[in-house]
Amino acid sequence: MSKSAIALSVGLTLAAVLSVFLSHIAAAVIGMLGGVFIVYAIVARNEDSGDGQFFSELRQVRSVISPAAATVSSKPSFVFVFGAPLGDNASTTWVMKYTHFGPNSAHNCDIGFFDQDRKNIEHQWLVAHPNIPYPPPNLAGESQRSFHIAEASREGSAGHFLWNPLNPNAQHYSVSISCRDGVFEENWEITRVNGVLRSRITIKHGPQWIKKNPDLDPVVFRYEDPEFVETALAVGVPQEPIGKVVHPGWKPNYQFAVPVAIIDPNQHVQVASGVKQPDGSTRTDFGSWNILTQHFGD
Repeated sequence: MSKSAIALSVGLTLAAVLSVFLSHIAAAVIGMLGGVFIVYAIVARNEDSGDGQFFSELRQVRSVISPAAATVSSKPSFVFVFGAPLGDNASTTWVMKYTHFGPNSAHNCDIGFFDQDRKNIEHQWLVAHPNIPYPPPNLAGESQRSFHIAEASREGSAGHFLWNPLNPNAQHYSVSISCRDGVFEENWEITRVNGVLRSRITIKHGPQWIKKNPDLDPVVFRYEDPEFVETALAVGVPQEPIGKVVHPGWKPNYQFAVPVAIIDPNQHVQVASGVKQPDGSTRTDFGSWNILTQHFGD
């Protein structure tokens, strides 16, 4: 290849790296380097053996770079939190799964998980004690956790953690998500309606994206069970635990109701994906709880 085409190849490759992997200051540096090589290619064209050779080599360079560029998607890829009761549909303990969203692997995700029921109790205490900057430790139990996930793919598990909601029948969570593809905010609520757990989840872009794109819909993903009923945040800790304390593993001859998860002998989380019906068929559609067993954001 001629000098001009080689320079152009380097420049376009740097631009491709810029568009796929980098942002902010690093993107600006790589972008300038790519621009230098592309400008050099244009100048060096006069030193090559004619325009025909230059444009022929340009087509060769483009054919090499295009396949990689074609894999880039406008949909973001990130990790959010979604879970299920552990061991029984009415369990006091829930397993919260790191759930992948999007067409590509998610990288460098910082996750902040907040129990809004406990946060509300802490807030109410601070309002009642204006001269004290922090609520007492364990006023309502653990109210938040933070995690870092280096990489999560479309397949396989990104991990999980256990959580004990104040009231498993009325839960409210928010999750801050910062990944390579951007910043996102998740709001997830659970309500037991007529004995059945219903859910509503919304994930949207962060405030900076909304500020830069005021005319675009910030919602990335949303699902609400038609039967879902909104409930108020908790204002106090229940005097008695709500729900069942059960073994988290498989229990022979035990009737499980969806949603439910167990921890198998290999310490892997297994989520119920179907329920046998009286007519012999298997029910596999459970509204928002399909998020536990299906991938979204392709």
